Amino acid sequence: MIGLTSPKQLFEAEPAESQVFKDVSWLQPLSQPPGGKPLLRDEELRVLASYLTEALKKGKGRNVFIHGKPGTGKTLCVLYVLDEARRYAEEKGLEHFIVYVNAGRTRSPYYTMLELVRAMGVPVPESGWQMARLKQVFEKTRGGKPMIIAVDEVDALLFKEREPLIYYLNRVPNITLILISNRVTDVAALPDRALSTLQPRLFALEPYTVEEAKTILAERAERAFQPGAVSEAQLDWIALVASKLGDVRAGFRLLLAAGMYAERDGSPKVESTHLRNAFQTETAIDQYKEGMEKLRRRKHPR
Repeated sequence: MIGLTSPKQLFEAEPAESQVFKDVSWLQPLSQPPGGKPLLRDEELRVLASYLTEALKKGKGRNVFIHGKPGTGKTLCVLYVLDEARRYAEEKGLEHFIVYVNAGRTRSPYYTMLELVRAMGVPVPESGWQMARLKQVFEKTRGGKPMIIAVDEVDALLFKEREPLIYYLNRVPNITLILISNRVTDVAALPDRALSTLQPRLFALEPYTVEEAKTILAERAERAFQPGAVSEAQLDWIALVASKLGDVRAGFRLLLAAGMYAERDGSPKVESTHLRNAFQTETAIDQYKEGMEKLRRRKHPR
């Protein structure tokens, strides 16, 4: 009987050169798009940039609430436009703070505020400060300069406090907010007083069509896989699945899983069995969520 592999052998062994993949990082869900610019979102980028023009030129613009299903490119579009806004401000000599924070990671008003202050260049410790001190330093560091703040997964904050952080930021002069969420119902559920204060402009990102999904997936596959490892017909099928799910990142997951099944079998290319296995494992959660949603609608019909 062969003994168990030692931890050193298990974790320090040099991986063999892949016959299937060139660079799997292109299939990671949070990887940047090739070239840095989101594909097939030119019109959305133009509209979003137009919303920030007033904030850049006059110091204060109307707040924006961006919504859309996961995998529609909300975060990528916002990050791209913020980078362009920074470059524009630098070229024009505008003294603006332009900051992005993901509330889904910070998970609380305190840590969201802490990340905002850190993004302004203040070395705040991980703990030991009170919210009042963070706000004091925030206002002192800003010094009245105009500021654009993008808060991703804002639903993690909106309903956590009697007077949420978002309301505080909105009351500070010359701050323009970009709020990002998967559901428009998050902003619709806010009290009338809050909506009246925020006055957000709604901006929806629709899911990619089958053709659009295929264009994105083909660009990723070209960089991620060895030549000939994935066929055109397989890309067509994966694009169809991703489009039906409304999440192009589901296509990334399918490609990655299918490639890993092929590699495990010692195959230089993805076969139909690898794709079937990938579909079964990678869409299980999506199918479960869909089933739960159907059950919820049956129990609580509108």
